[in-house]
Amino acid sequence: MIRNRIRATVLAIVFAGAGALPAAAQDTVSMAIGYIPHIQFAPLYVGMEKGFFAEEDLELEVEYGFGVDVFSLLSLGRIDVGLSDSDQLIIGGTQDLGLKAVFQYYQDYPVSIVALAEEIDSPAELRGKTIGVPETYGTSYIGMQAFLNEYDLADAVTEQRIGYTQISSLVNGRVDAAVTFSNNEPIQLRLQGHDIIEWEVRDFSDIVGASIISSDRIIDERGDVMRRFVRALRRSVAYTVENQEEALELSLPYLGDVEDSQIEFIRRSLAATSKLFEPGNADRTYGSFDVPRYRASIRILERLDLIEESYPASRILAEIR
Repeated sequence: MIRNRIRATVLAIVFAGAGALPAAAQDTVSMAIGYIPHIQFAPLYVGMEKGFFAEEDLELEVEYGFGVDVFSLLSLGRIDVGLSDSDQLIIGGTQDLGLKAVFQYYQDYPVSIVALAEEIDSPAELRGKTIGVPETYGTSYIGMQAFLNEYDLADAVTEQRIGYTQISSLVNGRVDAAVTFSNNEPIQLRLQGHDIIEWEVRDFSDIVGASIISSDRIIDERGDVMRRFVRALRRSVAYTVENQEEALELSLPYLGDVEDSQIEFIRRSLAATSKLFEPGNADRTYGSFDVPRYRASIRILERLDLIEESYPASRILAEIR
């Protein structure tokens, strides 16, 4: 993991894209992601490789890692932007941290609950069973709570923390269902030949997906840089969705040592991720905010007792024009 993170960070600096301006003429945008390099971040790689950031006189530097605390780095002014789950931003909004979303990365919530079809075929059959969840906090946990609330299972299942072992825990019978991300583990399970049943949270809940977050200070002090960053990223997302096979090829050098056997998973994961980017409305562009959906998300987290009370969505949104 460390090797991949260092390699991808170096590549993010070196591969500034075709026709890049000299470094001295560019503004650097520092970004943190609390995960390892992955095809779900293809727009970043595409933007660097195609020169979309360079054409805006920007150089993008990306830091990865499970231990990266995006919110702390933003609050301390150590990075310009971070990719994080919007439900965490909503929770943080109750503390008035001075952080705001500047770009809607995922329009839809990516969490899903998966079971082996031969064992479970309806939510009701999970009564008295065990659901594995990576952590007892964060997006996967919130997605599970939304699922349990939707199917009246809150007090009817055992919740078990399993780390990021969803596939092995499910296949080996340690849990009866597992909380996953729709563009990752379910795809791997199907490619491995498992017949699964999957309940996607986005099918019954309006919780909004991940976003690019910045701070009030950066937005105020580097407003022009943020405008150029958003413009380049919007172009990068559009190109990724419309040219997925090329986007895959451009992304491979950033993903570490990829074996041929992994390519089909990466291809399918990119296709599933591209669906999460779609704004769902012809009047909206990639990265735009669905404000009513944010309001609904805030109310949902209040009903789940994850925040004490609702507040205006404008507290955590910054429209960058």
